This record gives sequence, structure tokens and C-alpha cells, in this order.
Amino acid sequence: MFVFASAVNQFIRLLIVSLRRTKSIIHTYSCSRPGEFSLDMFELVIRNTEEIVTLDELRDLLVKKQNPRAYVGYETSGKIHLGHMLTANKLLDLQKAGFDVIVLLADLHAFLNEKGTLEEVRDIAYYNRDCFMSLGLDPQKTEFVYGTDYQLKDDYVLKILQMARNTTLNRARRSMDEVSRSAENPMVSQMIYPLMQAIDIADLKIDLAVGGIDQRKIHMLAREELPRLGFPAPICMHTPLIPGLDGQKMSSSKGNNISVDEPAEDIEKKIMNAFCPAKVLDDNPIMAIFKYHIFPRLSEMTVKRPAKFGGDVTYQSYEVLEKDFVSGAMHPQDLKKSCSSYLIEILTPVREHIS
Repeated sequence: MFVFASAVNQFIRLLIVSLRRTKSIIHTYSCSRPGEFSLDMFELVIRNTEEIVTLDELRDLLVKKQNPRAYVGYETSGKIHLGHMLTANKLLDLQKAGFDVIVLLADLHAFLNEKGTLEEVRDIAYYNRDCFMSLGLDPQKTEFVYGTDYQLKDDYVLKILQMARNTTLNRARRSMDEVSRSAENPMVSQMIYPLMQAIDIADLKIDLAVGGIDQRKIHMLAREELPRLGFPAPICMHTPLIPGLDGQKMSSSKGNNISVDEPAEDIEKKIMNAFCPAKVLDDNPIMAIFKYHIFPRLSEMTVKRPAKFGGDVTYQSYEVLEKDFVSGAMHPQDLKKSCSSYLIEILTPVREHIS
């Protein structure tokens, strides 16, 4: 997964270099009017993504629309952890680039996906909102929407039924493979889930749908089916899935993740025990945390170590840190200590607000 993501990011970097050389139609960025957007801002929009469908459509959107609408939908089913935080980081990038951000707290989706009663998932939605705001989303540029506030209205339900007439059972089931709690024997409610996600994009007037790469099949269903109902196909931006602390797939049930409101001492313990083989990038959660959580928020970071082991080293980019780690110049234990310290610092506002 990380080899593929690295290749995609390399392709994107090469594309940006090409755009700079050819002086493309994207000109100087200005907050005052559409049609002007810098290449540096474009790089901010697309950094740390695994896939954009399509890059040309995104570029055209940035040129033509002053404040495009981007959204992420989160199932309100439990703690917010580092996996959710990756898409939240991308929302921060988009806000800096002038996007209006809509966060769908999908309580009804969670109910349909067997994550609790309506009362339970709505209570979790309030907690989720507090976590996302504490992660730095601009309250003036962020609209929080609760699914049950509009998804039970007659016109919304009619759109779902219209889309259901155009979607085969197999197509709906395939789109839920990555996100369903009971993929082997799904309930009918879980087949409604991807249709709702597509109609959410239409009803919320979304230009850019953001999600983890596990959302790809649902987003592709939306791109295919929404035009048949008279709505535009959304541009889709997918972030990678970072590994759990044990190097395996991240899962709340496995306990191999870190919640954003976790106590500092628990974060330190988990990081120091995490999978981080020397010189190995594949499925390395420590390097993933540096790449997707620490460097996007800090202009530089310092790995502190005794003078006999080379002394402190300050990095201003993830790429230089990665080079040192792969070469063996940076020991995993030194890296873990630094990772723990910076992650605790980044998550302090969440812990203080929730407590």
C-alpha cells in the first residue's frame, strides 16, 4: 500500500514540476476572486493523497470557483483516532486553500451499519464534533451537519428510491465491501448505505468528496449514478490508510490505534511499543505518523538524542527524515521518542477540551 502511495505522490510532484515549467492556466493565488490559484496552493490541496478522481477536474474547479465545497462523512460509531485524523488534516489543507468544509456526522449511517441505537450514535456525534473542532478546523469555515437532521425528509427518501431503481444489488454490495461491519452476510440496511452517501453529496451540494481510499467504491458509485438523477458527478479525493501500531490494518477492535483524546502517558506507551523495524518503510506506523500527522502541522521537528549517538537532528521535511531512517542514520528508538513527544503536543488541545 505504501509503495503504491509513494509512487502516486511522486507522480503528483512530477506533475507539479511540469505545470510550473509550462506556466499552466493556474495563475497567481488570490482570495478575492476565482480564476487565480497558485501552484504552491495546488500542491497543498493535493499533498498526502493517494488518488484524485480526476486531477484535471480538480484543477478546473480551483480555477473557476472561489470557495468550492468539500466534505467528509464520518460514521458516529466510537472514538476519533489517527485514521480519522488523516482526513481531518486534509480538511485543514483545503480550508487554507479557500474551500468551505462540510463535516457530515453520519449518525443515521452508523445506525444502518449496526453501530448502535439512534440515541447512542447521536450522542457519539456530539463527541465527534468536539474532537474535530479541537483538531483545528476553522469554526467560521466549517459546517457540521447531522444526518438525521435531513436524511428522513420525504424528498431525500425519494431520491434514495430513485437511485435504488438504477443500482443492482451486486453493485451496492461491492461498494460496501470495505466499510461494512458484516461484509459476508450484510443486512438490507447496509445496501442502502452507499446510496445515501451518494445522495448526501448531491443534497449538500458538494464539489469535492474526501475520504479514505476505502471509500473509493462508494464514491465511484456516486460519480456513475448521480448524473442519471440530474446531479453533477463529484470530484473525489482519497487519502491512504495508515497502518495500525502493530503494522497491521488499523482497527478499533484490535486496539492498535491511538484515539485523539487518549491520555499522554498512554500515547507514549503505545508509540514506544509500536512496530518500527530499522530501515523499513512498509507498514511502518511511526513513519506514517511523521508523514501524515506531524509534518503537515509543523514546519520543522527535532529528534533529540545523546551526543555520543550523533546529537540532536532537526528536520524541515519528511523526505529528509525518511532518507536518514532508510539509510540507518536514524535509530527507531530515537524516532519513537520524538514521535511520541510531538504527537502528544499536537493532541493536547483535544485532551484538554474533552476533559
